Amino acid sequence: MEPCMKVSGRAARRALRLRQAGLAMVVGMLATVSASAAVNLQEMAGYWTGTGKIVLTNGTTENLKCVVTYKVTGTQLRQNLRCAGQGYSLNGTAELEVAASGAVTGSWTETTYSAKGDVSGKATDKGFSLAITGPTFTAVMDATTTACRQSLDIVPKGLEVTKISVGLGKC
Repeated sequence: MEPCMKVSGRAARRALRLRQAGLAMVVGMLATVSASAAVNLQEMAGYWTGTGKIVLTNGTTENLKCVVTYKVTGTQLRQNLRCAGQGYSLNGTAELEVAASGAVTGSWTETTYSAKGDVSGKATDKGFSLAITGPTFTAVMDATTTACRQSLDIVPKGLEVTKISVGLGKC
């Protein structure tokens, strides 16, 4: 097409529709990438059990038995985590919102020690990478998840605990 050539109304509308279709396809591909980059929340729903270890600031290590339940409602995830050992227990609840982009926000409460905080981070196709902040502590939590296995690693600062590692299964 030469630069001075006139374009008919029909050709201009067709070119516009092609550009719009191309833009819609790009937006759709980006949405698919974002959605597929986030962990499958429905796979997390249910009852998980396993064992783990807790390391205290004095160097003491204790074995734990854990039960974790996840309830999923749309983009919301509620986690109830209960772990107990011979001399230590943990009873936490997290309320999370997972955006299509993978951004995670929410709150966390641990009732045994009256700790609570805000949660932020991201969901990926492998799980979660989260930061938990409270008035007297901070923690980092990494969760690696598949349909049947999950590992949780929690590293707090400002508490008597230096690390909690738990392996869970549900299949």
